[in-house]
Amino acid sequence: MKWTKLKTDISLIQVKWMLTKLKISEEMSEYLDYLSNKLGLRRNIICRLAVGRSLAEVKSVKDFKPKNSSGFEFNRYTLTGESDSIFKALINQHEGRKLTDDQYFPKFLRNHIERGVVLLYEEYEKINSPVDFLVGLVDFNKY
Repeated sequence: MKWTKLKTDISLIQVKWMLTKLKISEEMSEYLDYLSNKLGLRRNIICRLAVGRSLAEVKSVKDFKPKNSSGFEFNRYTLTGESDSIFKALINQHEGRKLTDDQYFPKFLRNHIERGVVLLYEEYEKINSPVDFLVGLVDFNKY
C-alpha cells in the first residue's frame, strides 16, 4: 500500500513539474537569440513582448502547431513572473473562454510566444532599428 501511494505522489510531482516548464521550437529559439542580441533584452522579456504582440492579432492560436520542441526551455515563473494571472486573464479574454491551467500553460502561452516571436522578428527586419522598433510596439493604432 505504501509503495502505491509513493508511486502516485511521484506521478503527481512529475505532472506538476511538467506544468512549470515550456519548450519552444528551434526556429523560434534562433529568432529569440537574434532579437535578444539586436535589442539588448533578455529572452524572457522578448517572450513577454511576443505574447502581447500575438494578442493584438484577432485570430486564436488554438490551431497553431509549432514545428518542434527542440528549442529553449523556460520556467513558467521566468516567463510570466508575478503577473501569471494577468497573462492568463488576457489569454482567456482573447480566446473568449476560460481556459484550464493545462490549456493555458503550456499550450496557449507557448503558441502566443511562437506566433508573437515571428511577428516581432518580421517587424524588426523591416525597421532594423532597436529604438524605432521598440517605439513602434507602443503604437496601438498600428495593429
